[in-house]
Amino acid sequence: MTRTMYDGVDASRLPANAQLVGGYVDGAYAWSAADWARFPRSVKVRIAVFSSTNDGEVLDVEPGNATPAESVDWVLMRRRAGADPTVYMNTSTWPTVRSAFSARKVAEPHYWVAQYDGITALPAGAVAKQYYNNNQAGYDLSVVADYWPGVDSTPGTTFGASLRRNDMHVDLKLNTPVVFTNPAAALGGTSTMLLASDFGDATVRVATFSFKQHAWTVVEHTVTANGGAVSLSLPADTNKVSVNVTAGDVPVGLDVLA
Repeated sequence: MTRTMYDGVDASRLPANAQLVGGYVDGAYAWSAADWARFPRSVKVRIAVFSSTNDGEVLDVEPGNATPAESVDWVLMRRRAGADPTVYMNTSTWPTVRSAFSARKVAEPHYWVAQYDGITALPAGAVAKQYYNNNQAGYDLSVVADYWPGVDSTPGTTFGASLRRNDMHVDLKLNTPVVFTNPAAALGGTSTMLLASDFGDATVRVATFSFKQHAWTVVEHTVTANGGAVSLSLPADTNKVSVNVTAGDVPVGLDVLA
């Protein structure tokens, strides 16, 4: 199973309902917070063009941006920061990038390759392939694996993607709680709730009510943008769940998987 990603320098040219969107965190075309906010339900792929930028999930290796040799240093830097990074380059440059990692004896990152041949098939060893470029339309298209390490939060349960089972996605504002009934309670089973931040770090307070014990349990979780999701198992005796943001005015996405 694969997915489709749109990326471009102008966020306004990309469809707001895209499964995945790619934009820039630095350079002349860095996206603003408002640009990212156009895609509340999309999986976001944040691209750095400078190897000195300690941010993003992907480094752009191409003329005028980072070099193959610099990609090794960027990957090491991002790994120290806790990221699971990806390097982007065209297929002709790919062997050079791989050789740079081999020469330094550094474990290779994930790879997003570009080859504008219109073929929507992932090459062996790549997690994504940019197969279509349309400067007039203002976007590129890529085929992406069902799970992209370092970008997606949890294998098989990607936040914002089509695997969401229940339409419980909401955008929360500061101190605005949302209460809903655990869908598994009526079925005698468990369900899983994923918390993921759309734009930045947030502390989220989750309160669950047990109808067997007639008591609320309150736990705080920290979620971060793109990769910091929290997966919570809700047992069958959890009748209601209340969620609210307790630190920072940051929208948070909720997915409930029955």
